[in-house]
Amino acid sequence: MFRILSHTMPDLHAEIALVTTAYYAQANSLTLTATDLYDWLATLPAARRERVLHTGFATSQAEPDFLRYCLELRGYSMRNFLAEELSVAAYALWAAHGELASDLEPQ
Repeated sequence: MFRILSHTMPDLHAEIALVTTAYYAQANSLTLTATDLYDWLATLPAARRERVLHTGFATSQAEPDFLRYCLELRGYSMRNFLAEELSVAAYALWAAHGELASDLEPQ
């Protein structure tokens, strides 16, 4: 286990943002395929699926939901990664908000 941050960081939102960015950065080493995209699309509600199809594969490869889907599919658990890297307080905040980092962005 490696620590991305010291636990003295006072801003839990910044801590979550930094660690989730590190989680998603792991996708840089993956080969994302059209099959991955279509498998992910099958899990989405129809309206969201249409928006993603409209934007195309190249743009969709940068979507956090798609990256998480691909990472999780390959055994890179976001929950485990964040549990290991976040402080207890930051992890509790992340988990309490439905595990959506976008809910936690500073206003």
